[in-house]
Amino acid sequence: MPNISSYITKDTAKMSLAVMMLLCGSGIYLLFRSKSLNIYKWCSELGFSNNIDSMRFVANNWDVSELVKFSLPDGLYCAAYILTMDVIWNKENGWKKHIAIFLVPFITICSEVLQYFGFVKGTFDYCDLVCYAIPPITYLSLFIFKKEFLKL
Repeated sequence: MPNISSYITKDTAKMSLAVMMLLCGSGIYLLFRSKSLNIYKWCSELGFSNNIDSMRFVANNWDVSELVKFSLPDGLYCAAYILTMDVIWNKENGWKKHIAIFLVPFITICSEVLQYFGFVKGTFDYCDLVCYAIPPITYLSLFIFKKEFLKL
């Protein structure tokens, strides 16, 4: 009988992690954020509003930090994007892959910085900036570490 690990590739693991990050970020939005967000409309149209309301009622007494409510989901979405692009561009090793991987994180980081200076509408938040920056920095660090490790 074949071992289950023989079916799990690096890409499968990356995509599974990306999906988990998206689900966690969405769960945080659904439990703790305003019901005016589009995700509630989508869930309502899918018939999940009663279930979500029940979960929100239970989570109402939880003491969750502002960082978790407002910044962590953005970092999770950013990390999920990076992992997904890494899988999609798996066979590519050139600059196109790196542009695809870092484009959205770069735009989100720039947008947050431009909010600080008032050039982009929104509220600047250091925690948002950190949560946007951690995934690309981590990916880049692992990429550099892997390259250096392979030289040894």
